[in-house]
Amino acid sequence: MPVPDVSTIADGFALGKSVFDLLRYMRTAAGADVISAYFGQDGTRLEGSELIEIEREWPNDDKESPVFYFRVTPRLDYVFLRYPVIESCAHELVGTITGEKQPTAEYWRWIAPVLPGRIYNGDNPPNLKVSFLVFGYKPMALIQQFSAKK
Repeated sequence: MPVPDVSTIADGFALGKSVFDLLRYMRTAAGADVISAYFGQDGTRLEGSELIEIEREWPNDDKESPVFYFRVTPRLDYVFLRYPVIESCAHELVGTITGEKQPTAEYWRWIAPVLPGRIYNGDNPPNLKVSFLVFGYKPMALIQQFSAKK
């Protein structure tokens, strides 16, 4: 098995640390209302804020399919960040709403890295079973913190 490049690992840690540092800053220094919750691999809340709810969408309404997308139920004024608890093996894909041409970041799923040369018979690879965290914050708190006072 090939050993991953150290810079790739370091970049992953740096990204994770920077996200958590930003959230900590928003909660403490900026006084922003940050909410969070922990979800199981199927989107069931395990712990955390009841204000964060997860929806699941299946392509072609096939609820037996191992391919489905998550979505955080929109909540006024909040923006949500999602983060798999085992980020190192998770590759995120975003979904496209039927009838639209561009994908939207609102819908996502995680898959395992696709093996080179593997054929999936035209099917999408199944979802990766991974628990995840969701953080919600109000962007206006950041804008107010960094905007010049007039």
